[in-house]
Amino acid sequence: MTDDLTQFKAAAFDHANDALITIDTDGIIRAWNNFAEELFGWSAEDVVGQDVKIMIPERLRSAHDRGFFAAMESGHLASDGRARRTKSLTKSGGSVYVTMTFAVVQDAAGETLGSVAVAREWVREEE
Repeated sequence: MTDDLTQFKAAAFDHANDALITIDTDGIIRAWNNFAEELFGWSAEDVVGQDVKIMIPERLRSAHDRGFFAAMESGHLASDGRARRTKSLTKSGGSVYVTMTFAVVQDAAGETLGSVAVAREWVREEE
């Protein structure tokens, strides 16, 4: 049963229609789904094991570090999980505007394991 559940979770992660990125407490990308590959251009092989700052524009990195490491220390987000529009880098050297939500991931004992980010391309709605 556990193997079936593990396979189901892995398949669900890869079939999500949003980019899913898991990041450990040190800021290292640990998982990157198929939609993240499509949206940002990097394959999982390119980014798993890399610092998440690979996808963060230089001018946003300091703010990212403050928020990320504060969340890892406190176990909760200052944004309370609200969606944020931000700019992200792509493998081609370009950028894309995305709407992202974040969550702190904790184990059963409440210890922080890292975070998960969910992103989709931001599309300006016609008025």
